[in-house]
Amino acid sequence: MCPSAGNSSPQTSQWLATFAPPMTSRLNAGAPGANLTDTDTHNLLSLCPFETVATEKRSPFCNVYEELGAESAFSYNGDLDKYYGTGYGQPLGPVQGVGYINELLARLTARPVSDHTQTNRTLDSSPTTFPLNRTLYVDFSHDNQMVAIFSAMGLFRQRAPLDPINPDPRRTWRVQRIVPFSGRMVVERMQCQGATGKHVRVLVNDALQPLEFCGADDGDGLCSLEAFVESQGYARSDGAGDFEKCFQ
Repeated sequence: MCPSAGNSSPQTSQWLATFAPPMTSRLNAGAPGANLTDTDTHNLLSLCPFETVATEKRSPFCNVYEELGAESAFSYNGDLDKYYGTGYGQPLGPVQGVGYINELLARLTARPVSDHTQTNRTLDSSPTTFPLNRTLYVDFSHDNQMVAIFSAMGLFRQRAPLDPINPDPRRTWRVQRIVPFSGRMVVERMQCQGATGKHVRVLVNDALQPLEFCGADDGDGLCSLEAFVESQGYARSDGAGDFEKCFQ
């Protein structure tokens, strides 16, 4: 629902042209007449993780993956894909997660959803289809959307944009940790013994997030509910004008 948003093809194409040619040459040398392209090489590498997950046993293509020493190159391709797809590197990436953040805020505060972006206002306005009095909520989504949600919230910010040619070994944006297969985010609202008011903490794939944007103390990842809501100004403002740009 953001037709003007770009994609990660420019950046992933640059990286493909950087890492793939030597691998493609090796594959073609071992398979005369195959005439594989760099894109074919990437697709062959993709078969290792995807077939492994699909069949629940190690794919034979992983032998090729390991023989080519492709782990770091393939992983960085995924980092670029998500960062420039719906992450911070895409100007209209984070706004695609705003609707969910506003639904999350409604659940955390037990107040009606206030959103004018991608949410279904008919469903969100009904206590039958969007109740606000539950102890546990479970949502299912896609990794691209999860990246947009993380970016709208303010998780995994980078010191500098990812370079499509030279990976920064110190980067914290690593897709294998952010949205691996069966990736998940858990947002907890809690009342702590001996403390006043409610608090929020966020875990991504069981890793506690620092939430420095709402003043969490080092180590506990806890923000007051009020501070967490206040920190989500981008979502509460419907993307600070970015949603309108989706249709320009």
